[in-house]
Amino acid sequence: MTYHSPLTRRSLLSASAATAALLLAGANATFAQGRTNLMVRVSKGAEALDPISRTGQVDGNVIRSVFQKLISFKPNIYEWELDAAESIEQVAPTEIRFKLKPAQMFTDGFGEMTAEDVKFSFERYSRPDAEGKISAYKDDWASLIEVKVDDKYSGRLILSEPSPALWNVALAGGSGCIVSRKAVEERGVKYRQQPVGSGPYRVASFEPGQRVVLEENPDYSRRHPVFKECVAQLIANAKTAELALRSGEIDFTELPIGADPELAKLPDVRVSTMPAQRFVWLGMNVEHAPLNDIRVRHALRYGVDVNQIVEAGYEGLAKRLNAMLPASVGGYWADAPSYERDVGKAKSLLAEAGQSRLALKVTILNEPAFQNMALVAQAQLQEIGVELKIDQRESATYWSAGKGDGGKALELFMLRFNAHIDPNFNTRFFQTEQIGQWNWQRWSSPEFDALHKASSMNMDPEVRMAQIRQMQMIMDDSAAFIWLTNEAISYGYSKRVSPAIMPNGNDWNFHYFERA
Repeated sequence: MTYHSPLTRRSLLSASAATAALLLAGANATFAQGRTNLMVRVSKGAEALDPISRTGQVDGNVIRSVFQKLISFKPNIYEWELDAAESIEQVAPTEIRFKLKPAQMFTDGFGEMTAEDVKFSFERYSRPDAEGKISAYKDDWASLIEVKVDDKYSGRLILSEPSPALWNVALAGGSGCIVSRKAVEERGVKYRQQPVGSGPYRVASFEPGQRVVLEENPDYSRRHPVFKECVAQLIANAKTAELALRSGEIDFTELPIGADPELAKLPDVRVSTMPAQRFVWLGMNVEHAPLNDIRVRHALRYGVDVNQIVEAGYEGLAKRLNAMLPASVGGYWADAPSYERDVGKAKSLLAEAGQSRLALKVTILNEPAFQNMALVAQAQLQEIGVELKIDQRESATYWSAGKGDGGKALELFMLRFNAHIDPNFNTRFFQTEQIGQWNWQRWSSPEFDALHKASSMNMDPEVRMAQIRQMQMIMDDSAAFIWLTNEAISYGYSKRVSPAIMPNGNDWNFHYFERA
C-alpha cells in the first residue's frame, strides 16, 4: 500500500506559534519516523509536465525523474553518462549517431522506446504543439535539421552547423527528454498533466499548481529510486515551510536568506548553504534617457558599493560577482575589473553629462534580498545626487516588465537569471534579437552577436572559452550591467535524507535522493 502524508493546505496554513512550540518539543517525531515516502516542498507549483511545455524549475525537476534521455548528468555533477542510449558519438561536426538500449518501456502500456520516438521528441520543438504554440525551448534545438532513423533502435542527428552546446543544453538537459509519440498524439493537450515517460518515476497524480505525486516505475531499466514515492507539495509561504520542516511533514525545502537560525539547532533537521550558479545584476535600459548616455551609466557604477549591497541582501552568505559568469561555469573571466565606489568620480561624471539632480526608478522583484539591496543602492546613489524610487512588483507583473514595448519604460532593474553550465546558454539572452524578450537592457552590440554565433559553433574548447570571456568584456565596456552576486542557496532537510542537488542549486534529482 502506498502511504500519503496527511499534509494539507489547511493544516499548514493553520499552524501557529503554539503549534511550532509543540513541534520543537518533538511532538511529531513518531510521525516523521514512520513515513516512508519523500516529501519535497516547492515554492511554486508545477504547471506542465510535457518537456516542450515546461514552465521553469519545478516542472523541470519533476520531468527529470519521469523521462529518460539519450544521455543524462550523473548525480550532483555536470558530467554526462549514457541513459537511454547504448552508444552515442559525434561522427562529424554536424552529425551525431546514437543507438538505443532495447526493451526500454514507456509507462501506461505505451510500449517500447524506439528511434522513431527519439525523432519525434527532438523535432517537435520546431513545430506547433496541440494548441498551436511553439515551445519556449525551441532554441535548444536550433541547429537540428532532422533526426534520421536507421532502424528500430538507431538514428542520426543531422545539424545545420556545429553545436558544442547541444550536448549539455539539449541532449543532457530537459529538452533531451524522450516522449512516447503514441501517447502525445493520443492525449494531446492532456499530455501536459498526464505524461508518459520511461524514467525512474511515473506520475501517480497531478494537481497543477499544487501537488505532484510520483511513484516508482517498476519497468525502469536503470537504478531504481530509494524512495518508492516522492511528493512535490506547494507551500508558497516560507515561514509555513519552516514549520512543516520542524514537524517532519516535509523532508526538504529551499530556505530563504534570513531563515530562522534555530532550525540548524534542531536534532532532526539539517541546514546547508551552497554557492549558486545564478547571476544577479543591476541593469540599465540604454535606450532610456539619460541612461542612453554612457557617462551616466559609469556614474551609477561608481556611485554604488557592490560589497555593501550584496551584504545587505544575503547577510554575508553570498559572494560578489564581477562579470556575468560565476567561477563554476566555463568562460569565467577571472580578471574582470572590480569597480569600487568613488563618490567624487560619480559626481564628476554626472556633471559632465549635465545631470546635477537626477531621478530614476529601479524595478525589483518583491523578495527580501532584492528589497534590502535596493534600499542600500537608494541610499548610496542619493549621496551622488540621484533620487532612486523603488518599484516593487509581485512575480506576475515583474517578469513581464521588460518584455515587448512595455520594456521601453524600464529605467533601472535588478534581475536574476539561472546560469547554465554551458556558457552560450547564458550569453544568448543578451543578443540584439532578445530585445523585447530577455534583453531588458535593450542593449545591442553587433560584435557581441557575432561572437555569440561564432562561439556557439566553435568545437575548440579553449578558443571557445576565450570568445566567451571577450563577450563579457564587451558587456563590461557598455557600463549597462552592475554585476552583484551569483547568490547562495540554503536548504533545510530531514536528517533521514541525503539530498541530490546539481551544482547550480536549482536542479534537484528526486530519484537520486538517498536515506542518510
